[in-house]
Amino acid sequence: MIKVNLVPADILAKAQQKQQTLQAAVVGVAMLMLVALVSAGHYYRYNRLNRLMAKDNIELKKLEVIVAKVEELEKTAAAVRARLSVITDLLKGRPLYPYFMSDFVRSVPSGVRIKALTTSGGGSAGVALKLSMSAEARTNEDIAAWVRRMEDSGRFTSVELGAVTTGGVERLCSFTVTSIYTPQL
Repeated sequence: MIKVNLVPADILAKAQQKQQTLQAAVVGVAMLMLVALVSAGHYYRYNRLNRLMAKDNIELKKLEVIVAKVEELEKTAAAVRARLSVITDLLKGRPLYPYFMSDFVRSVPSGVRIKALTTSGGGSAGVALKLSMSAEARTNEDIAAWVRRMEDSGRFTSVELGAVTTGGVERLCSFTVTSIYTPQL
């Protein structure tokens, strides 16, 4: 069987063009709907993330206040620990001067008279005292005996005898001594 197309070609071309336009419109609408759905998904996700960020920012502000309080308390605690350390150190070093004076008096022979004594350091337990003394003695032997006693005691180190001058009516020897006293508490 033979088919003969009796419809003119421009009518067929117009019909085919209409059909292609309709198909393009359907594809365009489908693409537009797909873009709209994807955009709606992004918009929903954007809003959800903004709400979540707002909640997190509120919680962050609350936590920042707590962190500030904790830091302030840590500073206060550090200051209290420092004060406590100083007090403990002073309490441990409290008997330093009585022990020092006891050891010092035992080291001074009867022929020596102390005119001046200055100390430095030794604010806490176990810290050495630096001593600087000026004294008078009846004889050079008394001076030598004193220096020897200080060195032999084990508590006085770096004993240095300064210049010895003799003068006055009684012919007393004036001199200076520096030393370091190490406590044994």
